[in-house]
Amino acid sequence: MVSISVYGMQQVLNICMKKLVTSVNTLPTPYIHLLPISKMPNLETLTDSQRDELTSQYVELVVDSMDMKTLIQIVTDNLIDYHNEGSFDELKESIICFQDEDLFDELVDNVTNETVLDTNNTGGKY
Repeated sequence: MVSISVYGMQQVLNICMKKLVTSVNTLPTPYIHLLPISKMPNLETLTDSQRDELTSQYVELVVDSMDMKTLIQIVTDNLIDYHNEGSFDELKESIICFQDEDLFDELVDNVTNETVLDTNNTGGKY
């Protein structure tokens, strides 16, 4: 039986979204203004719910403007960061939980076994 940590996946998604928003500063950003700037409320007058909705709408626009390669790169970078922040035991548990123990053993063998194909001649290191 596989147990999935919903809280852990929520943390991953939260981290991904935070880094997504901060990493898109170099991308073209679509702006939609329905009110003249002078009549727009400032952020201090928004409720938490309104702020959440504003953020959600903005992130949706940013994500919609990205190509698949960019999305994949951002998620990959964020998942690597997330799993490197935890302990080795947490990484092992995650691999076994979402895949299986055989995959964990194979991945450990890939990074520790010198007979694994080393096309970059780096001894298995990046």
